[in-house]
Amino acid sequence: MATAIALAPDMILHNGKVVTVDPAFSIAEAVAIHGGKFVAVGGDAAVRRLAGPETRVVDLRGRCVVPAFMDNHTHALLAGLDAPEVGAKVNIATAQSIDEILEAIRQRVQATPKGEWIGTSCMFRGALKDGRFPNRHDLDRVAPDHPVYIFQSGKNIIANTYALRLAGIDRHTADPTEPEGHIVRDSDGEPTGHLIAGAGDLARRLWWERIGQPIKKWDLLYFDREKQLRAIEAQGRIYHACGVVGVREMGLSPDELEAYIEARRRGTLKVRTNVILGLPARYLPTAEVLDAIANYFGPKQSLGDEWLSLGGLKMVVGNDGWLAYSPEKTRAMILEANRRGWTLCIHINTGGGVESTEVVLRALEEAARERPVAGRRFCFEHGFGLQERSQYLRAKALGIIIGANPLLAYYASARSMRMHQIMEQVRIAKMTETDPWKRTVRDWGMPIRDWLEAGLTVTGGSDNPAVVYDPEHPLLGQYSALTGETLAGVLLPSQELTREQMLRMYTINNAHAVWQETLRGSIEVGKLADWVVLDHDILTCPAQEVRDTRILMTVVGGEVVFEREV
Repeated sequence: MATAIALAPDMILHNGKVVTVDPAFSIAEAVAIHGGKFVAVGGDAAVRRLAGPETRVVDLRGRCVVPAFMDNHTHALLAGLDAPEVGAKVNIATAQSIDEILEAIRQRVQATPKGEWIGTSCMFRGALKDGRFPNRHDLDRVAPDHPVYIFQSGKNIIANTYALRLAGIDRHTADPTEPEGHIVRDSDGEPTGHLIAGAGDLARRLWWERIGQPIKKWDLLYFDREKQLRAIEAQGRIYHACGVVGVREMGLSPDELEAYIEARRRGTLKVRTNVILGLPARYLPTAEVLDAIANYFGPKQSLGDEWLSLGGLKMVVGNDGWLAYSPEKTRAMILEANRRGWTLCIHINTGGGVESTEVVLRALEEAARERPVAGRRFCFEHGFGLQERSQYLRAKALGIIIGANPLLAYYASARSMRMHQIMEQVRIAKMTETDPWKRTVRDWGMPIRDWLEAGLTVTGGSDNPAVVYDPEHPLLGQYSALTGETLAGVLLPSQELTREQMLRMYTINNAHAVWQETLRGSIEVGKLADWVVLDHDILTCPAQEVRDTRILMTVVGGEVVFEREV
């Protein structure tokens, strides 16, 4: 038995199956916790002997215990703003029809003074029952006197007529060229309200100018500090119910980072958060971006503690074939960031061809000749568009981590497959593919097993709130990684994982990606006492039961933050 203790433990878990995810992937029966860390891991009898009169002793009754999960790619504060108790935005994340979407917006309109903005969560990422997206005419029916926009995804938005008018977008407005984008138009040439990629950026820039707010990387609206803090707490509760106690928070603005710092100061931050800063490079000329990188003065990488730390810079190079930056700008940004010692988390593409993948790989290979990239934990976000073996082997040579998002692929593949025709009409993807299945595989297939067998480190996550966590099916992403299943079927056969590979993706591999593998990610003596109790043994149960597994208890640093009544 491994042990390191002088005082009686605060808590002992015994009579369980403790999957440690240590280097040997060993199984224990019991663990002891003191001062927020694991102090003993081993056999039942030996660990129980450590108990003192004040020790809380929990009989697991044979339940499975695993290290608490982490998510490699979230926009957690943004997701929390969707929570009903926060009241910042209209939550349509699970609305699967246009009527449901409109009813939710209508209710907010009734409680909002005319002329005030109404924004929504991301739209349901699967296929809508209508087989099409809502348009400005739909939104005008319920909100003629408010500017409304649907945050359809991180790249695309749908605006009503009022909001289009505020942005000055009409039939004469040209499609933007950098960042690339498309204004969807009807047969008469009038905008439908659907703004793709750079067209959404064009609208946001004009809206920010009109309402006197600074640009930021993601969503349009700003919210006051107390609402931000409530959002962080609200989303933390959802994560805890799903066994998630650590996230990477992608693309934060300075304002949002300050909210996290305040949450940490108040002690209300209960999800370990690694922040990736988001420079709003899409809105700035190359010279200004390079100047911002070269002359940045503020918190630097690795600053922080086990609750809040800074991990690097986020770049979004392409979405569905639409380039956010020219190849020249992409190259310049990568070279300058590397010279200044920044770790980069790069969203190369989400389907739509391989052009941006080549641009990024070539720039990184050039950068590595100036200053080595390997060992600095650069990451390719999502992993989509990295199916060619020659390309992911080049990523391996650079030491790149792949941040896979199986939960996103699980839902989004259904939209690509079932709404193929309308997606081609609105040109969500710049690169056309006439065959719905080929398009779906191209956009959302992830050869995770091949990546692992090639020696790449692969982490697991969601891109929440592009997709949402369901406390009744909290391991849906893990299930998709394990089996390759999505709502459109298995996209890439023979990419099924072992249970060990699945668990490592969502635990120790994620800890490695944020430089904390010696601190958390496995159940070992000296590490932070973060764990979850499951209602199924996910090492032995049928794969379908992994999908249906629920969280019975979530613990962070020895503190019980979620407990389900059974």
